Amino acid sequence: MLLENKFYRVVSVEKRENLSAVYSIDILPECEVYKGHFPGNPVCPGVFNIETIKECSMLLCGKPLRIAGVKQCRFTAISTPEKTPRAQVELLLTPSETGYTVTASIYDSQLRYVEFKGNLIYD
Repeated sequence: MLLENKFYRVVSVEKRENLSAVYSIDILPECEVYKGHFPGNPVCPGVFNIETIKECSMLLCGKPLRIAGVKQCRFTAISTPEKTPRAQVELLLTPSETGYTVTASIYDSQLRYVEFKGNLIYD
């Protein structure tokens, strides 16, 4: 896991039917990325949010995966470690021949930050 316990920490998981779950994560403000993105005004990088979705998908299915394609990715709000110390990563994995089609979002009680649809394949 590249970002787990560096950028985020899984606090809990609510597994649902099939390959669906909601991961509650803490965003870790001490992550090195905030020294450059941006000093004095840290913002969660979009690519880190996508990687968090991929890593939570790997936890859910129990297999190493890589991103094969992004069908849709919308960043609908800016998340910061101060304003968004805890977030939910909601996942729905649909099996395909080479991996999974993923529908996911990252949100908290006030805002939805990311909406993602894409393909993850076995690594």
